[in-house]
Amino acid sequence: MSDAPGGSSVFDRAPCPNCGEPWLRPTQLPGRLRCVNCLSRFELVSQCPECGEHQTIARMTHTADMECQTCGASMLKPT
Repeated sequence: MSDAPGGSSVFDRAPCPNCGEPWLRPTQLPGRLRCVNCLSRFELVSQCPECGEHQTIARMTHTADMECQTCGASMLKPT
Protein backbone atom coordinates (compact mmCIF):
# COMPACT_ATOMS: atom_id res chain seq x y z
CA MET A 1 0.00 0.00 0.00
CA SER A 2 1.38 3.39 -0.90
CA ASP A 3 1.05 6.56 1.09
CA ALA A 4 -0.53 9.75 -0.17
CA PRO A 5 1.29 13.08 0.08
CA GLY A 6 1.13 14.37 3.63
CA GLY A 7 1.63 10.97 5.27
CA SER A 8 -1.99 9.74 5.22
CA SER A 9 -2.91 6.44 3.60
CA VAL A 10 -4.56 6.33 0.20
CA PHE A 11 -7.71 4.94 1.82
CA ASP A 12 -9.12 6.90 4.74
CA ARG A 13 -10.17 3.74 6.56
CA ALA A 14 -9.07 2.14 9.81
CA PRO A 15 -6.51 -0.65 9.50
CA CYS A 16 -7.69 -4.14 10.40
CA PRO A 17 -6.24 -5.24 13.78
CA ASN A 18 -5.86 -8.76 12.35
CA CYS A 19 -4.16 -8.26 8.95
CA GLY A 20 -3.22 -4.55 9.07
CA GLU A 21 -4.84 -3.68 5.75
CA PRO A 22 -7.14 -0.60 5.53
CA TRP A 23 -10.26 -2.56 4.61
CA LEU A 24 -12.54 -2.29 7.65
CA ARG A 25 -16.13 -1.68 6.61
CA PRO A 26 -19.23 -1.18 8.78
CA THR A 27 -21.81 -3.97 8.75
CA GLN A 28 -25.58 -3.65 9.07
CA LEU A 29 -25.32 -3.84 12.87
CA PRO A 30 -24.22 -0.64 14.64
CA GLY A 31 -20.73 -0.76 16.11
CA ARG A 32 -19.76 -3.85 14.10
CA LEU A 33 -17.05 -3.86 11.44
CA ARG A 34 -15.73 -6.47 9.03
CA CYS A 35 -12.43 -6.62 7.19
CA VAL A 36 -12.98 -7.13 3.47
CA ASN A 37 -9.43 -8.51 3.10
CA CYS A 38 -9.27 -11.25 5.79
CA LEU A 39 -13.03 -11.43 6.59
CA SER A 40 -12.48 -10.95 10.34
CA ARG A 41 -15.31 -9.39 12.34
CA PHE A 42 -14.92 -6.81 15.09
CA GLU A 43 -17.11 -4.99 17.58
CA LEU A 44 -16.43 -1.41 18.61
CA VAL A 45 -16.45 -1.41 22.42
CA SER A 46 -16.86 1.54 24.78
CA GLN A 47 -14.39 0.29 27.41
CA CYS A 48 -10.73 -0.08 26.49
CA PRO A 49 -9.62 -3.71 26.75
CA GLU A 50 -6.12 -2.63 27.82
CA CYS A 51 -6.57 0.10 30.45
CA GLY A 52 -10.33 -0.06 31.16
CA GLU A 53 -10.95 3.62 30.33
CA HIS A 54 -14.52 4.30 29.16
CA GLN A 55 -15.17 6.32 25.99
CA THR A 56 -18.31 7.43 24.20
CA ILE A 57 -18.99 5.34 21.10
CA ALA A 58 -20.90 8.19 19.44
CA ARG A 59 -17.58 10.06 19.16
CA MET A 60 -15.83 7.06 17.59
CA THR A 61 -16.76 7.67 13.99
CA HIS A 62 -13.35 8.38 12.47
CA THR A 63 -10.41 6.01 12.21
CA ALA A 64 -8.44 7.96 14.85
CA ASP A 65 -11.35 7.52 17.28
CA MET A 66 -11.00 3.72 17.18
CA GLU A 67 -7.96 4.01 19.45
CA CYS A 68 -8.09 4.58 23.20
CA GLN A 69 -7.34 8.21 23.97
CA THR A 70 -5.53 7.20 27.17
CA CYS A 71 -3.25 4.32 26.14
CA GLY A 72 -3.61 4.15 22.32
CA ALA A 73 -4.90 0.54 22.24
CA SER A 74 -7.49 -0.55 19.69
CA MET A 75 -11.13 -0.24 20.74
CA LEU A 76 -12.06 -3.09 18.35
CA LYS A 77 -12.80 -6.48 19.91
CA PRO A 78 -12.77 -9.60 17.72
CA THR A 79 -16.13 -11.37 17.57
